[in-house]
Amino acid sequence: MEDKLYEGFYDPTQEFSKEPRAFCYEVAEELIKKSQHTNPENWYEEKNTVKGVLLLLFTWNFAAISTKKLDFKNVGELIRANKDKLKSLEKYSIEKVDDNAWSDIRDVFEQFRGLLGQTGASKALSLLHPALFVMWDTVIRSRLNKELIKGIDEGQNGDCYVTFLKGIQEIIKKYHIKEKLLLDQNSTIAKKIDEYNYVELVMKKRYSG
Repeated sequence: MEDKLYEGFYDPTQEFSKEPRAFCYEVAEELIKKSQHTNPENWYEEKNTVKGVLLLLFTWNFAAISTKKLDFKNVGELIRANKDKLKSLEKYSIEKVDDNAWSDIRDVFEQFRGLLGQTGASKALSLLHPALFVMWDTVIRSRLNKELIKGIDEGQNGDCYVTFLKGIQEIIKKYHIKEKLLLDQNSTIAKKIDEYNYVELVMKKRYSG
């Protein structure tokens, strides 16, 4: 039977706002914007950028063993080590990625996964580049890997994540996701896909149980 997860896609903003930690992403996002305003040419090295990533992971990935090992030093070093590739990816979005970008996406994800784990890596990268990177977690991977995006497995490497992003691209086209969103200047399709996944696969299950 065909998985109909996205057949009834809707803008998840209102439902997602009921999650008590929803504001934490917004606060982390503000820290990133502050860095970009303070030092637009080199904001990846700003202290507030590191603060934003740590805040997001300490609230949205707190149970992961990898998160408990994070601090300003190792997260700052990770971001600085990948800043050139992250800068090269700034011109892309989840809708518009050419073949030249996939190798950098794979490599950056691998680097972030090494310190943050596969779920934490997607969250941190989404915060740093919300138009391109889509978050995932164990629940999302398990559901999508069954039928909708086969080959993402447990997200154990960069190839799995690239497969995931390519699958999300197809989902956006097939289900006319953009046309169903009420996007403003502060939101992206990539972020709204994540919010929808979270509402449908986590929040509804939690409240129905």
